[in-house]
Amino acid sequence: MQMVKRVISGFFILIILLWLLSPKEELFYLLEKELKKSDIIISNEIIKDRWYGVEILHGDIYFKGAKMAEVSELKLNIFFLYNRLIVKNIIINEAMAKVAPEDIENIDIKYSILDPLHIKIDATGSFGVIDGTVSLMDKHISIGFPVAKDIKPFRKFLKKDENGEWKYETDY
Repeated sequence: MQMVKRVISGFFILIILLWLLSPKEELFYLLEKELKKSDIIISNEIIKDRWYGVEILHGDIYFKGAKMAEVSELKLNIFFLYNRLIVKNIIINEAMAKVAPEDIENIDIKYSILDPLHIKIDATGSFGVIDGTVSLMDKHISIGFPVAKDIKPFRKFLKKDENGEWKYETDY
């Protein structure tokens, strides 16, 4: 019985060490490769490998060759049961001012094994506060603006619900 406990605990320690010591930069390069299929390119970034994930500093985001935004910090925390992407200080290019908010202070995207069919999105910025979900099974995105401030640039994409809250909903 002691031998079985040692083998199982050794296996879990091996898995944890492989995860901690793995090159997480490769996950970012895999993400870049997938984004490139949609003509989205992240460039001029500084990549730092952390024990628990990867951190990207000072990246420029291009869509179809045009610069759309600058991101000061992006953290991807990778855990087995809970993954989190934190993006801070996104400054939208002036060319996008008619359809996007001026700046986004913080975006927090969470995926948990406790709710594997949904991704939770929280954000704050010049538009106020966002509370949203991405339903993976239904392929549906629902974003609510419980505290809406400056939503004029993209108000045409939003609808008011029965509670008077602005919402954006779409299928992908």
